[in-house]
Amino acid sequence: MLLIRLIYILSPLIALLAGIYSYKYLDKKLKLLFYYAIVGFCTEFLIWFSLKLGVKNNTPGLHFYIMFEFLIWAAFYTSCLKGFIHKKYMLIVTITFIVYCIINTLFIQELKSYPHTRMIEDLLIIFFAILLYAKIMIEAKIENLFRSPLIWINTAVLLYFAGNFFHNVVFVYMLVVDQAFLKTTAIYIFGLFNFLYYCGIAAGFLLHRKSISSK
Repeated sequence: MLLIRLIYILSPLIALLAGIYSYKYLDKKLKLLFYYAIVGFCTEFLIWFSLKLGVKNNTPGLHFYIMFEFLIWAAFYTSCLKGFIHKKYMLIVTITFIVYCIINTLFIQELKSYPHTRMIEDLLIIFFAILLYAKIMIEAKIENLFRSPLIWINTAVLLYFAGNFFHNVVFVYMLVVDQAFLKTTAIYIFGLFNFLYYCGIAAGFLLHRKSISSK
């Protein structure tokens, strides 16, 4: 488990370092992702530290992290989808989801139980990512897709949250059926998605820096 824990800690660190290197070139929406990478790194470090102290259940914190994460991505996609999806619709979706998360935490699920809101978050962000691809294709303003920061970040988001959705379905199912399989297989698979996710964000930072500095 040491290897997978290192992967989980180092993955956001990659995006964090790329963000520090590129910070003065980042626009507002990319700075949001930089702060997200900081929180991601701190969260993974705290999980590792709590495991060292013998704390085995970190799910109470996940209930609150989901709300923070969704707010970050909702703000990011609201900015990216400007002129394509009206801001009020994004705001309605965001507020509705956050309210549901609060209700779920207070009245439906216990803090120690794995939050079902995670799967809803996955589906919503996947939908945002698909909408951004639709906007990019309809507008056709990006000349080189491979060098586009948005393409790298959006692809990383789509892969991560699609993989995360699958992981969560397996996670909930395997908690009942086979915990040994969960610990040895599913966690390592998700670790790979986590690594690719933060690498995509890091690539977005670096490509944006390059595009701005070359002008």
